[in-house]
Order: sequence, then structure tokens, then C-alpha cells
Amino acid sequence: MIVTVALCMGCKDEVDESDLYTFKGQTVTSFLEESDKYSDFAYICSRVKLSKRSDSNVSQLLSARGNYTVFAPTNEAIHRYVDSVFVSKNFNITQLPDSVAEYIVRNAIIDNGNAPAYLTTDFLVGALEKTNMQDRYVTVSYANDSATGNATTLINEHSRIINPDIEVSNGVIHGIDNVIMMSNAYLPDLIEQTDNLKVFAYLLRQTGWDMKMMQYRDENYEQNHEEYGTDINGNAYPYPAHRYIGYTAFVEPDSVFVTKWGIPEPVVENGILVNGPDIMEIVTRKCEEVYSDAKDSNLRSEENAVNQFVSYHLLPERLTLDKLVVHHAEMGYAYNTPTQLSIDCFEYYETMCTSHRRLVKLTEGKQTEGKRINRHCKYKTDVSRGEFYEEYDVDRPGVLIEEGNRGRINNALNGFYYTIDDILLYDKDVPNVVLNERLRWDVSSLLPELMTNGYRLVTDNQSRPFPAGYFSTMSTTEACRFWYMPYYSSTVDNYQGDEHNVRGQYDMTLRLPPVPYYGTFELRIAAPMNTTFGMAQLYLGTNPNNLSPIGLPLDLRQDYSKPNIGWEQDTEDWEHNYENDKVLRNHGFMKPPYHDGIKNSGGTVITESMRNTTRYAGNLRMRKIVYQGTISPDEVWYVRVKSVLENTNLSFLWDYMEWVPKWVYSGPEPEDIW
Repeated sequence: MIVTVALCMGCKDEVDESDLYTFKGQTVTSFLEESDKYSDFAYICSRVKLSKRSDSNVSQLLSARGNYTVFAPTNEAIHRYVDSVFVSKNFNITQLPDSVAEYIVRNAIIDNGNAPAYLTTDFLVGALEKTNMQDRYVTVSYANDSATGNATTLINEHSRIINPDIEVSNGVIHGIDNVIMMSNAYLPDLIEQTDNLKVFAYLLRQTGWDMKMMQYRDENYEQNHEEYGTDINGNAYPYPAHRYIGYTAFVEPDSVFVTKWGIPEPVVENGILVNGPDIMEIVTRKCEEVYSDAKDSNLRSEENAVNQFVSYHLLPERLTLDKLVVHHAEMGYAYNTPTQLSIDCFEYYETMCTSHRRLVKLTEGKQTEGKRINRHCKYKTDVSRGEFYEEYDVDRPGVLIEEGNRGRINNALNGFYYTIDDILLYDKDVPNVVLNERLRWDVSSLLPELMTNGYRLVTDNQSRPFPAGYFSTMSTTEACRFWYMPYYSSTVDNYQGDEHNVRGQYDMTLRLPPVPYYGTFELRIAAPMNTTFGMAQLYLGTNPNNLSPIGLPLDLRQDYSKPNIGWEQDTEDWEHNYENDKVLRNHGFMKPPYHDGIKNSGGTVITESMRNTTRYAGNLRMRKIVYQGTISPDEVWYVRVKSVLENTNLSFLWDYMEWVPKWVYSGPEPEDIW
């Protein structure tokens, strides 16, 4: 029997020694201390305080109740790392500076909270869902051992798991052969330091985009935010402890520039690209062919062709590999077997250039052979003929996003870069062909801070409050009570499995993503029916402080089967179903898309669509047609939602929205139901 202590949840980071308990078996700490392989790591854990204001150390934490995933470096790994840091053989680890001890320990430990610690059977290529004690993502990849040829699991591309899945009473330990390496460089600096990305790093510097990706954390929020809100049931629940700022970059390796654009091989001396001007001459010529309207010769101007080329590679949010394209509730998919993809899923992200608002489209499905940028094809969409959203006539395969950079670290302090296999361009066919389609966003993908801070696709079904001012693309008044609802492990019928629920005397404004070209578009938002929802007036326009009201207030409590709207359950007669679709459109509504469905218990394959669920009667997820009109891609449009009821317990729900070009909703062929 071992006596341990539990972590106090009070105002000070302490292990509460009054909450002693007894259990059989070993804790993380006792296993490490008694092991011949990991005793040095155990010692270093005893040196590291939980925080600057704490008297408790990490060893005490790892003796307490909990679920901890620990990547424990062997004694040999620790000595090899320490000797390399201090350029000294057999450095005495009792003399380690606190900063080095903290680096070794905090990068190696994940607190899984109420969820089980990670076993290797839980691993997928990409980042683990929960961050480590430094609030950094730990990434997983696979390779073959060069000596044995056997498959091996790598953590952060450098640390090989040599002793996996050691289960103890309060977690899981994985023995590793190298200290986990985390780059503390900002994303542009990490790209600069990477030996096969010298050309893109040079372009970042020359255009000044490197300096536009140097934020990491909102220090004003760090010092001044309220500590607690409530969950949706009124129980105290902490607001986010941090408001991190992050970035994602899609980067051509040097070899792609050499092969595709014929630049000379990069010559690097003392870290400097000495033939940069020669390379820039070719890059400039290639960029001016595509960005022919960008006439400014100043590389730091957003009206410069090279500047526009670079900015189209950059996103204003930190995205882990697994969340570049979200798979969760699409038809034919089961979230418990995430590697078995079904139909194509899409994400549309706005890039960082502010003077020319541009979208990048990401696609992944069982037919795409990986995540693709700006892929284009046709789809078989007629369910009346048994067609199930299958690709055909792929006229633009898309640029492949690679899963790793051949063993090099891609995880910076404030973001990730991903290497790509071709030149990424915003040529004329991107807006006019690739993006000339119905564009659908989960509202979560419009909130960079939600993604950067790791809240999208969390799996605990816990409602999370966010304070006013947390999101850069959505403003809410103090009277709003705002929750993110990650229903990823339940059968709530939402697009991509989540929603944003707002109560109180809410008044909020969301910045909308751009359209791809100047033309007539239709704006739609999800309009779920539920008797606990409310009524809101919608406003739309380009001046967020003076938006125009659109139509009558939207009442989310109404019965959509009443004649004024006219919803009917789908039948096996698709001609009848399509006629009902026309009735709904005439009344300003549409059924939900067929693309996503109702998740089954245990995450089995989804066969019941949102459009045609038998659970519809009590929880319809309709689409409301908000607006039709002419939109410019360079304009910034906003939608405002304001409660018109006095009852502050009634909800407004953000789920998904669509921009749809006129040729889709009013063309020669009816719009598909997907």
C-alpha cells in the first residue's frame, strides 16, 4: 500500500496533504523512483515546483489521484541531453538549473483530467488532444527502426517509445530514449531554423510576414480576466486560463521550388541564403504571372505579387494536423475508428492578408489520399439513384499536405508549419472554380481563438463558458452568457458535433468569411427548432456599428411543420421530397444538409442523415435563408443577433452557416441536398 496526496483546487497550487488516501499498486512517482531506468527523471520531478507560487512539486502531483500520461526519458537519455546542453561529460544532475529541469519535466507530462491517460492504442498521427504542462501539443508519428526494421512510435519526431503502456494507479508511463524536444522558437523562427525550408524563410523575411506572426499570448487577458464563469447548468466552471494567439503555415520545401519553379539549389553559409537575390528574381517573375494585378514593387506591400504569394500560405490560428479537416459526423463515418474515412469533408479558412480577403479550401476523404489544398472535382449526389457523394472527374487533385517534415520538428511555440508537395497559388481558377460552390462553415472554424487554444473537437461533452472579448471575430455584450458545447461523444444532431449556445439579453456580432468573387450570394444560417430556444432579430452589413435589420425576428421555438413553413419528413418518393424542398425555399427555409448525420452510441457508422432523421420532430436543425444580394470579396460583412424576448433563459444557437453563389441555388440544375 502506498499513501498519496491529492491536488488542491484552491487559490494556491498545492498538493493537499489533508486528503490522504490509500490504494494498492504503484503511482507514477513510486514506479519511477523504484525503477533502475527512470530514477533520474524521478529525481528531477522532485525538483520542479508546480508553479512559482507553489510549495508542492511534480513528484507530489504524480503521487496524487488523477490520470497522467508521462513520457519518461531513461537515465541515459537524460544524461545525454544534459551533457549536450552544458557541453560537459557526466554533468551532475543535482546541479541542474531550474530552467533545464522544468524543460525536461513539463514537456514530458500530460494531465488528462477526468479522461483516461493515453495508451499507445489511442495514438494517431498528429497531436494528442490535451497539451502538456507547458500548454504545448505533443505530436505522434511513426517510422521504421533503422536497425531492426520494426515499426516505432516517435514523440515530437525525436523521442522513440521503447517501453510503452506501463499502467499505474494514476496514469500511464511510456519510456522514451530521448528527452522530449520542444522548440521555443516562434513559427517564423522555426521555419528559419529548418534546413530544408530556406527559400520560404527568406520570402517570409523579405515580405515582412515573419514579423506579423510573432504574437504568442494575450498578456492583458492573462492579468485581467475573470477566473470563473458557469457551465450551462449554472455550476461554477473556469473561464479559459489563457488566450493564446497562433498561426499555421503551409510551406514548400526547397526541393519543391527547385523542381517546380526551376530555382537554383539554395546555397547556405552560416545560416544565410547567399543566393537569395538570384532566387528572388525567379520567384518574383513566377508570382507576377499569377498575381498580375499586384503592381507594387515594395515587397512589404500587400499589393506586391510575392507578398500575396506568401500571405496565401498563412492562417491566423494554430491548427494541429488532425484538426485541419474535421471528421466527426459525416455519413458513413464512425468517430471510434477515425482512420476509416468516408465521404469528403471540407474546411475553408481565411488567410492572413487583410487587403485581399482570400479563402483556402482543405479537403479530405477516402478518395483524396490525404489532406488536399484547393482540390476540385465533381460529385455523384442524386440519392434517388443511390449516389452517395462519390468523387468523379477530378480536374484539380489539390496540393498535398504532408504529415511530417521527414523527422524535423514542425511544432513552434505559437503554431505549426506543414510542408506541401507543390507550389500553392491563388490562381484565377481558385475563386472561379475551386471556391465557386456552396461554402459551408461550422461556426467553430470562424473563431481562431477557439482553435488556437485547443477547444475544438474536445471529447468530454463539457459546456465551456467564454467571457466577452475572448474571440477576435465575434463580439458579445456583457449581458451575453456564451458557452461552447462539444457534443462529440453524444447523439446531439449538430453539424460536426458541436454548437455555441448563447443566453441572457444577448447581443452579438459575428464577422463573416469572405466570398470568393464579386457576385450574387445567399447567406444561410442554421435555425434549430426547440421550445427552449428564443427569438432574435438579425442584422447584416459592412459597418459593425450600424447594421441593417433583415426581415422579421427569427423565432426558434416555432413548429416548422406548420403551413407557414411547410416541413415534411422525407419519404422514399424523392420527387415528393424535392417538391417539399421548393415549398420550404419559398418560405425562406431549407432542410439540413444530407452530408452529416446522427451519431450512434459507441461511434458506429453513421447511416441516418441530419436531413432525414426520425428524431426530427423535437429537434429540427433547419437552414434559414437570411439574405440574397451582391457581395464583394474585399468587403467585410457582419451578422448581428439580438434577443427580442425578456426571458434570459432562452437560447440562441450557432451551429453552421453557408455562403452560396446564385448559380448553385438558382441555376439550371437544382442544388444538391448534400
